[in-house]
Amino acid sequence: MSGFFTRTNRDMKYIFKSSSKLNKKQLKRKKRGISSLIGILLVIVELIISILFTYEIIKLNIFPLKYLAMFIIVIILLLLYNFTSQFTKSRGIGKFLSILVSMLLVFGYLVGSKVNWTLQGITSNITKTDSIHLVVLKEDTASSIADTLNYTYGYNSQHDGDLPVKAIDKINQENNSSLNVKTYENWEQITNALYENNDIQLIAINSNIYKTLLEEDEDFGGKTRILDTITITTKVAIEKGEVKQKDDCFIMYISGNDDYGTISDTGRSDVNILAVINPETRQVMLISTPRDYYINISRPDSSGKIITGLDKLTHAGNAGTKYSMEALSNLFGVDVDYFFKVNFDGCVNIIDALGGITVFSDVDFINGTDAAPERYHFVKGANECDGAKALAFVREREAFAAGDLQRGKNQQAAISAMIEKATSPAILTNYSAILDAVSDMMYTNMPTESIQQLIKDQLSDATPWNVQSYSLTFMPEVNYIKPLHVYGGTGWACLPDYDSVNMAIKLIQKTQNDEIFNVDEVIQEIENLENSDNTSVTN
Repeated sequence: MSGFFTRTNRDMKYIFKSSSKLNKKQLKRKKRGISSLIGILLVIVELIISILFTYEIIKLNIFPLKYLAMFIIVIILLLLYNFTSQFTKSRGIGKFLSILVSMLLVFGYLVGSKVNWTLQGITSNITKTDSIHLVVLKEDTASSIADTLNYTYGYNSQHDGDLPVKAIDKINQENNSSLNVKTYENWEQITNALYENNDIQLIAINSNIYKTLLEEDEDFGGKTRILDTITITTKVAIEKGEVKQKDDCFIMYISGNDDYGTISDTGRSDVNILAVINPETRQVMLISTPRDYYINISRPDSSGKIITGLDKLTHAGNAGTKYSMEALSNLFGVDVDYFFKVNFDGCVNIIDALGGITVFSDVDFINGTDAAPERYHFVKGANECDGAKALAFVREREAFAAGDLQRGKNQQAAISAMIEKATSPAILTNYSAILDAVSDMMYTNMPTESIQQLIKDQLSDATPWNVQSYSLTFMPEVNYIKPLHVYGGTGWACLPDYDSVNMAIKLIQKTQNDEIFNVDEVIQEIENLENSDNTSVTN
């Protein structure tokens, strides 16, 4: 080898000499020298790219140590071979390998950078966009905000906080106006002021509360219309959860927001699932709670005072994700460690990026247009779904006699299908589209380190996860119309079946206690035991 180094060194002396002054042998040496120099430059480029790639992979922190060591060893060996080959007759192979390795490393570096960027994006502070609807009577002749500058605006100071104030201030600034404003403490007062007393001619209302009013008050939708919408954009700081030890069990609240577009921290949650995840046993327990569960929820009023009372679970999200977490935490008597929030657009985009999912339906049904613009036929059993079809599957409830209960089961089935697809090798073929879908349509307070650890564990141990699900039920009632103590008025709500709540608590505890089980078998065992106890007492 030393002879090759010496010869190459001599060959390179001819590189910068004029070809016209060299003989045939010297010209040959010059060509060899140029070839070796090009090869060395290629290896230097490969070295730089290798360093960048290695740095990005170490920073990504998702590969087990054995894989990381293997990557580094292979990179070093290839570098050594490609470098030394430039001083032998194999310099052509070395050049080819150097170019090929550099291209692969550049690709790996870009993938690593994108994954790092996505992880930071879904765990960092988010930009929250609130929409304030300007609502007038349907027969009102106003066609723009300019037509309402002499109107008296009204808003609910107790339920909407300071958002209407910000919207009104924005209107005043943009139109150099000074609007007349009246405040009210409940929706009955404010709607009467608009409908009957003519004390106000326009209501400024948060879009999330507007949806609730449409749902709970049939007259509101028939008597009013949205004149315009003001958007208020603010930064929301995500309070990170604690980093868990590698094999510690944790509970994540999965929230499905009933909005489209950019993800927001506030808004009614149609999907309310607690995922109890035990990395050591690979057991996942999904507990679904109906959106209209009539339980204690909380919200801050305009002064920051916390108001607590019986209301619908879905309304808790109007004050922010942490209030939904708090409501479920109190219901089950557990600490909820993290949340994971996705809106409807996110659901569609992620499933499409995964290449579709296979959901298993308990029943045969066709969704209505409230669930999706297109009507799909779902058969009992396996159904191949793209994003739009999967969204119809998880949103439909009117087609079922069980209503929200069946919808909860469908949501669990879709999540199970997404977990199965996301933990399969198929995810690698669509990584870029998946990362793009994830980055804008979801966010979480789970620390980046914890997400990285989960990915690392999956790469080091391909043991399938045992995903089980359970849906809470509610009590049969003659009258489902209940007073809504936190957000005011009355609305359709369902009383919890606390037998099912207690069953869910037992399933959570079994998962936390490192037990591996099948839900149906556990339920049957508990019911048999209770029946046996009842028989003993009777005798």
